[in-house]
Amino acid sequence: MVKQGYGKLCKEKMIKEVLADFKGYPNFFITNYMGTSVSDLETVRKGLRGSKSKYVVMKNAVLNVVLDQLKLQDVKNLVDGGVGVSLAGEDVIAVSKILVGFAKTNDKFKVRGAVIDGQLFGEAKIKELASLPSKEVLLARVVGGIKSPITGFVCALGGIIRKFVYVVDAVKKSKEKEPQANQSESK
Repeated sequence: MVKQGYGKLCKEKMIKEVLADFKGYPNFFITNYMGTSVSDLETVRKGLRGSKSKYVVMKNAVLNVVLDQLKLQDVKNLVDGGVGVSLAGEDVIAVSKILVGFAKTNDKFKVRGAVIDGQLFGEAKIKELASLPSKEVLLARVVGGIKSPITGFVCALGGIIRKFVYVVDAVKKSKEKEPQANQSESK
């Protein structure tokens, strides 16, 4: 009887810890890892650290309780077999690239779905997400798009100013030649 109380207490503690993780990382990916070696899973974990994300293997019962508490019942159908959860940091695209890339090289590792900004995404949408450019590239494109008209405007203004300077310089040179012409006429 003592063992059962301890087991229940341990499960409750695990649920609290996992729930705290999910609240800190509201975007997450659910994967099946059965048949994937521990060293391969460590490779996934190392890759995810760069994007401030982590990968955790969970008991299905614990994950189902957490999903119930988060009111994500529709996600529960993804919980089947050996389940791992990737808790995504700020860059969801980077996480999807890492997981989809790993799944391509390891046929036993499957990305089942994801919850991003409260919406459930299937495997096909995650593959689409993984094909997008990284966050940095997208931001650079936006900045380039904003900067381009401004740069064109500055260049156009610069051209107008240059032409104005050329005209003023030509007028100055023609004025300088006039006194010489007047002096030669007076002699």
